[in-house]
Amino acid sequence: MMQAIDFFAPAYRQEAPRNDAEFGIYDPGNSQPALTTLDTTAYQAVVKNPNGLSLQFVAVDHNIPINRDNGDAESTCDGMLYVDNQFLSFIELKDRLSGWASEAAEQLQKTIEIFKANHDSETFAKRYAYAANIQHPNFHRSFKEVMQKFRSETKFNLRFKTVIEEI
Repeated sequence: MMQAIDFFAPAYRQEAPRNDAEFGIYDPGNSQPALTTLDTTAYQAVVKNPNGLSLQFVAVDHNIPINRDNGDAESTCDGMLYVDNQFLSFIELKDRLSGWASEAAEQLQKTIEIFKANHDSETFAKRYAYAANIQHPNFHRSFKEVMQKFRSETKFNLRFKTVIEEI
């Protein structure tokens, strides 16, 4: 039986909403949660927010305790970014050359499944999942079938890119 998890609980918000036109998201590693930053040298993903919307970032991995039935920690994505009822995105940050895309998609899908078991994602007009890899910022390989399957199973649009701009 899955535990009830409120992804929007104030206790999980480790930073204030951002309305910057551009900011970055990075994973500091060492079991620390992902963060947003204005330090362009630290970006692993870039958020383009030309309309200055108030975007809330919430780290998921190493912040929201999500466990499997056996008590082990679930492998979840790095974070979520949202504007109430407008935009919701789950983000997985990677920093390696191979084997990352399918793992990122699995982590995103698992996190979305858990989210949807606790929240109505369809209240958000735009729903995305981003797999961002700093080693492949302009990833060109086609994942059309993976993206279509992901969309049909989650109702989220999967993107393999480091720029989050569909806000």
